[in-house]
Amino acid sequence: MRELLTTLDEWAAADPEVAVATVVRTSGSTPRPVGARMAVARDGRMVGSVSGGCLEGAVVEEARATLEGRARPRVLHYGISDELGWEVGLACGGTVDVFLHTLRWDAADPAQAALRTALDEKRPAAVLTVLEGDHAGSTAVVDEAGRLAGGLGSAELDSAAAGAAATRLETGQPGVEEVEGVPVYVEPHVPAPLLAVVGAVHIGIALVRLAKVLGYRVVVIDPRTAFLTEERLGEADELVARWPDDALPGLRLGPRDAAVCLSHDAKFDEPTLDCLLRSPVGYIGAIGSRTTHGKRVARLRESGFTDADIARVHSPVGLDIGARTPEEIALAILGEVVAVRRGRRGGSLAVTAPAAAAGAS
Repeated sequence: MRELLTTLDEWAAADPEVAVATVVRTSGSTPRPVGARMAVARDGRMVGSVSGGCLEGAVVEEARATLEGRARPRVLHYGISDELGWEVGLACGGTVDVFLHTLRWDAADPAQAALRTALDEKRPAAVLTVLEGDHAGSTAVVDEAGRLAGGLGSAELDSAAAGAAATRLETGQPGVEEVEGVPVYVEPHVPAPLLAVVGAVHIGIALVRLAKVLGYRVVVIDPRTAFLTEERLGEADELVARWPDDALPGLRLGPRDAAVCLSHDAKFDEPTLDCLLRSPVGYIGAIGSRTTHGKRVARLRESGFTDADIARVHSPVGLDIGARTPEEIALAILGEVVAVRRGRRGGSLAVTAPAAAAGAS
């Protein structure tokens, strides 16, 4: 929805009602992923896309019927034939489920207002939409604290759907959840995950560059201003010239975020890990050999951390890919960050279980 807001605001001046088509399920190779969306105005204007072109005409016709009141909110099921698949650049066909409903774009609507506020304030929020039944098309917005704006048709469904959205708010992945026997499409809107890099060392330069390619917001923390310069780390979103235990709490790191300590120095490591282990950050990495980490573990135990706490620290940091150069080490670190975030071990797809490999295809 985020990508359509400006256009919908412009269209609402003439007519606040639009038909919105959203890809809610896919199977096999498909032109667009779950979450792809198209809006169609009553006067025929369109924005967005639900396919590489092969489905647009059919969806527009269905959208016109919806706007004219000739059809209820519904899920449209399309098969992408092998021939159509080749036309849009795919080697094989697949299936696409597109949910189509009429949306009245109104700034006073509680759900829409809550979404705008969350996006403006860069806070996580999920849009919930009922796909089937008497309340198909009903929409609500839930924030990271479980607060709901709008409604899905019943108090029971509202409560259950808000709970079902929690996992998707953590992962940032849209999809359909069965809630009280009702299919509900959950579309999370979450800020870019944050990577906190402690230590403006040479590996950090490569780590910043690669993390930006993966869509992370990157903050580098180091009180040594001689190292922490725009010339060396200009691709970072923010450079913080403070001690890590002073800077990290202000970042409000959460389960989708990651932090890596690259300092090679106990006076940085200890306050950094002490702070991170008291936070819900999803990944903690610390550079160093097994011997160095063994000494680190002893110090953490002395500080009162349990073995379960200490097990959250990935050290030696990164996947075992034989990395040697700063760029290779940065790649290994980010590979592990992604694997942990996705709940994977990071092994080769050629030797992993079929279910794991299929999920990554």
